[in-house]
Amino acid sequence: RLRLRRLARWSEHAIWRRADRVLPVTDVLADLIAAAGVARDRITVVPNGIDLAAFPPDLDSRPAGRAEIVLGFVGFVRDWHGLDAVLRSIAASREGPRIALQVVGEGPALPGLARLAAELGIEGQVHFTGLAERDRIPGLVAGFDIALQPAAVGYASPLKVFEYMAAGRAIVAPDQPNIREVLAHERTALLFPPGDAAAMWAAVERLAGDAALRDALGAGARAEVIRRDLTWAGNARRVAEMAGQVAMNNSGQRR
Repeated sequence: RLRLRRLARWSEHAIWRRADRVLPVTDVLADLIAAAGVARDRITVVPNGIDLAAFPPDLDSRPAGRAEIVLGFVGFVRDWHGLDAVLRSIAASREGPRIALQVVGEGPALPGLARLAAELGIEGQVHFTGLAERDRIPGLVAGFDIALQPAAVGYASPLKVFEYMAAGRAIVAPDQPNIREVLAHERTALLFPPGDAAAMWAAVERLAGDAALRDALGAGARAEVIRRDLTWAGNARRVAEMAGQVAMNNSGQRR
């Protein structure tokens, strides 16, 4: 419901074109910026990141001997995330370990999800924590067995993915270009065709029945954060280096 849409788009493009450097969070967004008239040599992709210190490698809040598998989601919950399909899949599940869903966050979809859980008779398998303070997030994510990114905006760099990776959780996410910039199928996550609820649930069930695969994907995801330095501190260093180079170049041009 943005008003003055043409003015907003014009001002956005004008700012991009006047900037010394434009730092989109994905290659997908970089293509959109280039299409707006920004030279490729002024575009550098800098994905979102995480503070690894908040996610120590030994952080694990899963109770010993827990019988059920906890599927977790963190974020602002909207209808397009498709968590209703997850609830229906939980209700329909008849084989394998019991699966529960923990939703951390708030959003306009929550009341409908709560009603659906009641209608399906699975209130005992669905827990809504509500809005959580930032410092509680690592501990909450560390309580998941499987971390879910059910849908994503096509150009975004979802923060929850980096939280899941840093916590060493097994991730289920859509197989789309911006997600593949960070996650790799069978190495750091299980990816499914976007919008395919059956395929998403098949990935969840596969992980629910394979603890070794969960551990391997979780370890691979955290190792990828470290290998690529997908951290806020790393981003700050990279941006500072770019800013210094721009300043040197501009200074030389003035001479």
